[in-house]
Amino acid sequence: MNHIKAMEKRYEVDIGYHQHNLETLNGVGRVGKYGIDKNFTLEQVIQLAYEIDANIIVKAGKNAKWYLKRFHPCEIEEGILNCPQGDTSRRTMWIIEWDRV
Repeated sequence: MNHIKAMEKRYEVDIGYHQHNLETLNGVGRVGKYGIDKNFTLEQVIQLAYEIDANIIVKAGKNAKWYLKRFHPCEIEEGILNCPQGDTSRRTMWIIEWDRV
């Protein structure tokens, strides 16, 4: 977590839905098409996100898998509003700003 400049946690929201999910490098922890094993810790998922420059981490769904996404910071609010909401009670999203030189 040395590479994080800022991190914000939001409850009951998602962004981009299925079309913006990213794959991990070499399929590490992958479950299904884009999900990441629900047993991974947040710290492990942050490391995976850093490797592929994903700035959004979502834990969602009936099986509580992790998902990685990449959005330009200026488009995050609009992306949240445009995402199909449905039952949002099982969604948590982290927005990360990386400390990249």
